[in-house]
Amino acid sequence: MRKVSILLIAALLATMIVLPAAADSTVNEFSDFGSTLIVLWDSIILDGKNAPSDPVTYLDDFGAVGGPLQTVAVRGWAACNTMDITAFGYMIDDGEPVIKEEYKVKTEDAVYAAAQGAGCGYASRYQVDVDVSGLEGNHDIEFLIQFEDGSIYKMTTNSFVPVTFEYSADGSAVNATPEPTPEPDPDSLDSAPGPIILFNDEETFADFFGTKNAIDDVYIDEEKGCAVISMDVVGDPWLMMLFSKLEIDGEAFEVDADYYRVIQLGVRINAATGDRGQFYFQTSENMNIDEAKDVLFDYEKTDELQFVNINMGKNKKWTGMMTDSRLDPFSACSEPCDYELYYITFFTNEKAATEFGEKWLAEGSSAIPTSAPTPTKAPTPEPTEAPEPVVTDAPVVTDAPVKTAEAKTDAPATDKPAEKDDDKKTDEKDAKKNNTLIIVLAAVGGLAVIGAVAAIVISGKKKKK
Repeated sequence: MRKVSILLIAALLATMIVLPAAADSTVNEFSDFGSTLIVLWDSIILDGKNAPSDPVTYLDDFGAVGGPLQTVAVRGWAACNTMDITAFGYMIDDGEPVIKEEYKVKTEDAVYAAAQGAGCGYASRYQVDVDVSGLEGNHDIEFLIQFEDGSIYKMTTNSFVPVTFEYSADGSAVNATPEPTPEPDPDSLDSAPGPIILFNDEETFADFFGTKNAIDDVYIDEEKGCAVISMDVVGDPWLMMLFSKLEIDGEAFEVDADYYRVIQLGVRINAATGDRGQFYFQTSENMNIDEAKDVLFDYEKTDELQFVNINMGKNKKWTGMMTDSRLDPFSACSEPCDYELYYITFFTNEKAATEFGEKWLAEGSSAIPTSAPTPTKAPTPEPTEAPEPVVTDAPVVTDAPVKTAEAKTDAPATDKPAEKDDDKKTDEKDAKKNNTLIIVLAAVGGLAVIGAVAAIVISGKKKKK
C-alpha cells in the first residue's frame, strides 16, 4: 500500500511538472491597459511579400485582405511604460488567442529611441504570421500583445488605424482594385509656380515655425537665404509650419490643394543622416495630423544643393485649402546636422516643378520669380495647433528623382546611439498616469516620436458594406 501511495505521489508530481497550469488566456481591450501603450504597424505581408501599398492606403482601397493565400502577416512595433513585452499573437473571429515569443523579432536602436522619446521604457518590434491556408469564407483577424505578467491585450480597439482586418478567403469581400486617377497632360496645365516661400527674411518668418521635436533650433540665415534647422542626434525630427500665420507680399498665404498638386523644396541636407523625408498636411477639408495625410519623399544622397518634388496629388486627402502642416526633414536622425531649407513652392504638375528646380540650381535665387496670385475657392479656416499623435513613416510611391548642384559641406561625426530600453526602469510618475495613449502606424520600417502625443479614439473598426 505504501508503495502504491509513493507511486501516486510521484505520478502527481510528474504531472505537475509536465503539465503546468495554463496561462490566463483572457484577451483585454486595448483601451483598458490603464497606462501608456503605443502600438504601430508598418506593413501587411501577403505570402511573404509586402502588400502593394502601406496599410492605411491598402485597406482604404481594398477594404479587406483577399485570398486565397497561405499566410498573412503584420509587422510593426509597440512600446509601454510599465512592464516588458514578452510575446505577440493573434486571434481569428474572437477564437482562442495564439501567442508566440517568436513573433517578437529583432528591434532596431531607432525603435528604442522612439519609445524613449514617448516616455516608454519598454519596446519591441513584432512580426505576426497567420496561417490562413485552411480558412474558408470571411474572417476577422485581430492582433495581440502579451506582457511579462501574462496579461494579453488587443492591439486593435480604439486605434486610429486598427491593427486588424477582414480576411476574405475567396476574395469576395475585397473591393475591386481602384482605377488610378489619370495624370493630366502637363502641357495643358499652368506651368508657372504658385505661391513661393523664400526663406530670406527673418521678420517675415518670426511666427512661421511652431512646435518642434528633436530639433535644437530653427532660424533664418539671411546671408545664405535659407532657414536652418539644427537637429539632435537621435529621434524623429519634425516641426510645424504655421501657414495660417504667414503673409506673402502683404496677402494671406493660401494654397488650393486641388489646383497645386506638387510641392517643391529647395534644400541642402547632411547625406550621412538620411535620404528620406515626410510631409504631413492639413487642409480645410481634412484637418488634424495623422498617418492618412502624409507623403514620403526621397533625397539624393549628397550634401550639395538639390530640389525635391513631393507629389501631394497621390494622396486622395490632398483637397481643399492647405493650412498648418508638418515637415519631418528625415524619418529618423542618425547624427547631428544642419538642414538648410531655401524655399517652398507649389506647382500644378511635376514637369513644371522640375524645370523650375533645374533653373534654380543653375542660376540661384535670382531664378525665383515673384509669387503668382493663388487661385482660391474658399477661405482658409483658422486651425488650432494641437498636440501631435505619434506617427511613423509609410511606404509611399517615390516621387521624381531629385537634382543636385555642386556645393559641399562636411558631415558631423556620429554620436553614440541611445541605450536600449530593455534595461530602462519605468518612471514612477509615468506609471501612475491613467492615460492610455492610442497611436497606430502604417509603414514599412518607419519610426516616429512626438513630444506631445494626442489620443485618437475611433469607435469600432472598419467593416465591409
